[in-house]
Amino acid sequence: MSGSPVKLYVYDLSRGMARSMSLPLLGRQIDGIWHTAIVVFEEEFFFGGGGIESCAPGGTILGPPDSVHDLGVTQITREIFMDYLSELGATSFSGETYHLLQHNCNNFSSEVAQFLTGTDIPGHITNLPNEVLATPFGQMIRPMIESMSVSPGGGQPVGGPPSWRVREPASSSPWAPQSNSGQTQSSANTQSQPTPPKHTARKGDRDAIVLKDVKIADAAASLREKVVPSLTEAERKNMEQFCDFLQNQNGVKFNGEAVRILGRSLLSETLSQEAKLYVAQTLQAAVTRPEVQGVLCNADTHSSVVLFLHRFDTIQPLTLQIAAIKMLSNICIDQGSHDWLLRTQQGPTGGEQVVNQQVVVKVTVTGLLSEEADLRKNATVLVYNVCLGQVTEDSAVELASALLQCLGETVPEPEAFRSLSSLVQLMTSFTQVSGLAQAIGVDLSHYSSQSDRLKNLCQQYQQLVS
Repeated sequence: MSGSPVKLYVYDLSRGMARSMSLPLLGRQIDGIWHTAIVVFEEEFFFGGGGIESCAPGGTILGPPDSVHDLGVTQITREIFMDYLSELGATSFSGETYHLLQHNCNNFSSEVAQFLTGTDIPGHITNLPNEVLATPFGQMIRPMIESMSVSPGGGQPVGGPPSWRVREPASSSPWAPQSNSGQTQSSANTQSQPTPPKHTARKGDRDAIVLKDVKIADAAASLREKVVPSLTEAERKNMEQFCDFLQNQNGVKFNGEAVRILGRSLLSETLSQEAKLYVAQTLQAAVTRPEVQGVLCNADTHSSVVLFLHRFDTIQPLTLQIAAIKMLSNICIDQGSHDWLLRTQQGPTGGEQVVNQQVVVKVTVTGLLSEEADLRKNATVLVYNVCLGQVTEDSAVELASALLQCLGETVPEPEAFRSLSSLVQLMTSFTQVSGLAQAIGVDLSHYSSQSDRLKNLCQQYQQLVS
């Protein structure tokens, strides 16, 4: 009887921030904020605020694990194991019992690992909360994190039907907020004739930033030259008509199917990275047209774009990552698309379970924390636009953590303005974010001398942390 292999998947929820920030904050080095899951019977099992959940291995929004530990082999059958999980889910590991510090995913992994193999998970993972709370900073932030929970999107409650399939191997500058009253809004729909959008995303006196560095006519010309030849005959016909439309040729009607083709092209395994760059740039420019926004609110097209962004960490080269962030920023300018991108409902996307908002937040945080200056600069536009919409408290904390780390270093005035505007917006909406900023204690006073608008934001920030 050969048995079934059991593995521990380990994820760093801080995405490297703990390693870089723990020593000055805690007085000791911590390599990560660990989330763990047990992988057995070709399925990943984990515990969070929603109780015990499962997904395909590596199938949550966290993506591939940062490390994998071999825990051995179990002789327990799947049927017995599922009965065991059902019992745990109804008693000691129901969603109501979750506690970020005392009863979390790592406690679940520890108990399940011992049930399956008799082997515990590494002690430094389960001991992490005690290490943090043993520091003065840990005691300071304890009230804030007492009520927090971690439940990575992409899982299905154990006992429910499977919902996944295994994945296959302030100026005229475009960088400042601009009023765009000619834009229209669209609600998500699946009609063949899209409804044009009605207005741009805005909050208070803040309008979404529209990136205009790519001209529509130029994008259409590049698309015609670099992408169209690689398409099928039917796709070429649609795309040629779309290029004519973008170049404002008289009498040419809008071709919505071409936009759907562009979305699918981003996922193509045969299309070159250079061609995908032109696709992303075309969507960045074309999405300012109300007809294009209307099609992007179609579920099929959005699914392709979201799945492409879901794989952001694997996108190469850097220029394509930058183009992806710019494309996403401009998609956010329309209220209808903005609302769709920030949806928190879990839905199937290309065989994967994807939560739109978590994908958007992941891309934004990755960009903000990048070592590449151009990627960081464009990510500040994205976070500014994202924060015009309704994000969850968990998303707000994750975005704010990245913004605080960025603002802890001296950045150019336009980037500082976009970042601090976003941070103040999140602090105004969520008391936990204000508590996080107060606990971390980043000094932003040096930005006050850069401009009047930054001085005003710094004053608002100080009021919120005081």
